[in-house]
Amino acid sequence: MAGLGTSLHRLQLSVPPEHATLTPPVTSRRRHPLPPPPGTAYQRYPPPANATPAATAIRRCRPAHGPIMDISSVFAAMQQHEQLATMPFLDLTAFLRCTSLLKDDILQPQPHTVSVLIAPDILPPSVNEFLAERVAISEDAVDVLWDIVKDLIWVLPTAGEAAAADEEAFRLYGHKRGITKHTLYPPVKTCINPNCNAWRNNSLLKKEEQRCVVVFTHAQGAHPAWSVHLKCRVCHTNYHHNYSVQDGMRTYYGGIPSYLQVAEHQFIQLELVMSWMDLMQIPVSATNCVRVYDIAQSRQSPDHGVPWQFGSSLTTEEVWDSFTLLALLDDHHRRGIHLQVPHGGEQKDRFTHAMRQRTEHIITHGQEELPHACDGCLRVFEMPDGTLSRTEVVVTDGVTVGHPCCAVPRCTNPLANNRHRYCSIDPAHKRLELVCAVEGCDQPVTCDSQSGKPRKACNDPLHLQMETLNVKSMRSGKSRTRHQKLTKSNDAMASIDAGDGLAVQDGDEWYEHDGHTGDTRLVQPAVTISTGVDDDEDLAYTAKETQGKLKAIFRRQRTNNEQLVVRPCGIINARSTMYHHEAVSNVLLLIEQIYSLPRARKPQHLIYDSNCNALREVTSHQIKFFDGVGMCVDAFHHWTKHKASDTLCREHCDMKAYPELLDEDGGYYFNSSIAEQINVWFGAFHNICREMTPVKYEFFLDEMIIRRNRVTLATLHAQGKRPYHPCFT
Repeated sequence: MAGLGTSLHRLQLSVPPEHATLTPPVTSRRRHPLPPPPGTAYQRYPPPANATPAATAIRRCRPAHGPIMDISSVFAAMQQHEQLATMPFLDLTAFLRCTSLLKDDILQPQPHTVSVLIAPDILPPSVNEFLAERVAISEDAVDVLWDIVKDLIWVLPTAGEAAAADEEAFRLYGHKRGITKHTLYPPVKTCINPNCNAWRNNSLLKKEEQRCVVVFTHAQGAHPAWSVHLKCRVCHTNYHHNYSVQDGMRTYYGGIPSYLQVAEHQFIQLELVMSWMDLMQIPVSATNCVRVYDIAQSRQSPDHGVPWQFGSSLTTEEVWDSFTLLALLDDHHRRGIHLQVPHGGEQKDRFTHAMRQRTEHIITHGQEELPHACDGCLRVFEMPDGTLSRTEVVVTDGVTVGHPCCAVPRCTNPLANNRHRYCSIDPAHKRLELVCAVEGCDQPVTCDSQSGKPRKACNDPLHLQMETLNVKSMRSGKSRTRHQKLTKSNDAMASIDAGDGLAVQDGDEWYEHDGHTGDTRLVQPAVTISTGVDDDEDLAYTAKETQGKLKAIFRRQRTNNEQLVVRPCGIINARSTMYHHEAVSNVLLLIEQIYSLPRARKPQHLIYDSNCNALREVTSHQIKFFDGVGMCVDAFHHWTKHKASDTLCREHCDMKAYPELLDEDGGYYFNSSIAEQINVWFGAFHNICREMTPVKYEFFLDEMIIRRNRVTLATLHAQGKRPYHPCFT
């Protein structure tokens, strides 16, 4: 530490005569010219003859030489000093704690002849001054107190040593008596139901119920613990560690608890859940979070011979439940309301309604940073007439991330089961499960001759051959979807099963049949890129591509892409799921909906890869919202992906045509490629959320955006870009 070794100008300590006998004279201490080797600085108290090895291990340290002072001697010595006699006990413990943490800083500036085995007589000036301010006593009083307790301080265990010793003590002497280091009580001691007489009388909750639980901690692995419930005898409200229960509903307390209950007998430390949420932003799946925890857990000392009702194994479901609960509690805490969920029912369904409500709130009110502005996305500039004006820019682009959905185009109904191809909400869609999967065929499916299970094709030999080709493609891993799965597994430590029967339909695959030879082959183009197209072009393209080709839906469908709306500074304003193609009409509708919300401001410029098509859509349909909005293509795509012969694109979609988008040197003021850069991060979530239900999918991606925006905000503050929420519209 800087400043500790520069000078020791206060080496002469003035001690009143009555204190001189409190510290053994220096001559009575054994000095060592050289520091001892590592591991010899301390020795243990001599254990009793009948002490067990484990009991010996947790005994506190004492100095290798010199007496250890008992507590009565410490207090007696302090009584002899005017300031120390009235020193609060908490200040004394703070003094002991701080000086114990500063042992190395105290020792380093001492002369080389001072032994590391005993406490130095003199404190460095900076440490003395720090302690004087910390416990509000004079620097002379600090010197006196140090002389009184230095031998005690020098043998105090570190925080890690003390924690390990406590853990061992509870394991050896507490568990057999039903005592654990972690006992989780409700945060309230009296009933908080305002309609209860016990609340009016401020009566203590005394009716209790105890149960064995397991606590998963961030640094020390899984530990046995007790959870204590307190029940009000008047209104019968049951108070748990995280929530109270009344009339079948859980009401969570305000704030976020230190331990989150994710199952009846499982709690997870808040720091551990937060670390998982951080890992998921990389992204790391919940399954791999469990793997990481298991690896770390393997380094912990096992609790041999300590029976407990529940094991220490963590599950993927518990990781997801902790993620969901923390996200909901954080959202409700920021909004100043209490989270309420059903107490009964299955755990997997408990938070579904609350998750759906959070998603609907984001749809109707926007993301937290919807009103964001900073020097990276809002520019104030001077007009030719000398007046000041402002311009704000947003960028949008699609990224291939999706979840299983109904195979009927543009149907947004959720699937009853992710194994299904069609939704069950629409009866016309549901019956398609029993109709031949080949387009244009309305015959019922046939059954397999061996298993008797329904197939996905009718008894037409060609259609059966197409289904056989599809199954072979799925098993061989030739499907692009299968290649993607093999490339990045959701479980980093699991073997990859190429025979997964839940593959997803590649939307542009087809079958070609040779009528002369009878051969049929499955065609799967190598690359599919999601990009904005005009609705009429989309229909014409589909009709053209299907001529002379046989198409079928033997496998599940997935939503086409996620559309992100991003500010040039990196703040994500919104996200929306595109169920079919990234049609420009849907993109325009998304932009209008987002920036018509109460907290939003209409941007002056929208940058989009397909803005030439979007501008035609706006012009032909006379969409008033986009009056006065510049619609440019980002600089890279404008010159490399768009035709020079497209006059409208060259004249109206070029960023160089707008001076407010250029800096003083003629370069681009705003980062118009930010959406594609964000897509690199966002696209990695595909492997995590590809099998999620729509409710969980929407909730997870929204939470990832919220967390990403908070990180971006911290970066913008560090860069001096002054992020804020303007009051103008």
